[in-house]
Amino acid sequence: MRLGSCFRYRSRVKTEATLRLLHMIPRSQHAQSADESMLRWIRPPRQGRTRETLGRILEAAEDLFSRKGFDRVSVVEVVRSAGTSIGGFYRRFSSKDDLLHALHERFCIEAKATAAAVLDPARWQGVSTPAMFQALADFLIDVYRERRGLFRAFLVRAITDSETNRRNQDLFDFLATKMAALLDERRTDLKHPNPELGARFMLRVGLGALNHMIVMPEAVQTTEEKMVRQELARVFRGYLGVRPLQMAARTAS
Repeated sequence: MRLGSCFRYRSRVKTEATLRLLHMIPRSQHAQSADESMLRWIRPPRQGRTRETLGRILEAAEDLFSRKGFDRVSVVEVVRSAGTSIGGFYRRFSSKDDLLHALHERFCIEAKATAAAVLDPARWQGVSTPAMFQALADFLIDVYRERRGLFRAFLVRAITDSETNRRNQDLFDFLATKMAALLDERRTDLKHPNPELGARFMLRVGLGALNHMIVMPEAVQTTEEKMVRQELARVFRGYLGVRPLQMAARTAS
C-alpha cells in the first residue's frame, strides 16, 4: 500500500519482521517491499514555501519537547534549533503556549491521516488477527516513546484547556470509527458481540495505559514501557475474545 505524496515520521515499525517471526503471514507476502510492510506516522505535505519557516519551528519544537519536555525548553532554544530569529518566532506565535497549541493541532491532523492508513482493513489482508493486534500495539508504543515529552505536555494542557479537549475528543471519535470498521471486518475472529463498543473501550484502555506510562518519572518509564509492550496486545486479544487461529478458520468456513 503506497501513501503517495505523504511523508513519514522518523520512527518506523517494521511489522513484517514481527509477523514473519510469528509465522502469521503467507510466504508470498515476504516478497513485499520494506516500504509497504511498515507502519508509519504520516505527515501531510506542507502547503507552499511561505510555510517553510513555520514548518522548521514546529519541527524543532516537536523534537525538543519530545526529548526534553515542554517546561525544559526555551523559545530561544527552539529558535536556534529552527535556524530562525526571535522576531520570526513572535510573528507567528504569541508565546510558547501558543506554539504548543499549534503542535497539538498539527498532531491531530497527522494522527487522523495515520489512522486512516494504518487501520485500513485492506492493509491487513492475509495477516492473522493476533498478529495484527501485536503490530498495532507495538506501533502505538513506539509512537508514544518517540514523543513522550510532547505527549506529556498535551496531557497537562488538556486538563484546563477546552480547545485541546475538543480536539482530543474529535480525534478519539475518529480513531474509534476506524478501529470499529477494522474489527467489523474481523468479526468472525472475535467473541465480542459489538465491534463499535469493543473498539472504543479497547482504545480507552490502550491509550490510558500509554498515558500512564509517559507521566511516570524517567527512572520508571523504561520498566513501564517493557511491561506495556509485553501486555498490551494480550489485553486487546483477551478483551475482544480473539479466537485461536484454527477455531477462527472453522467459524469462517
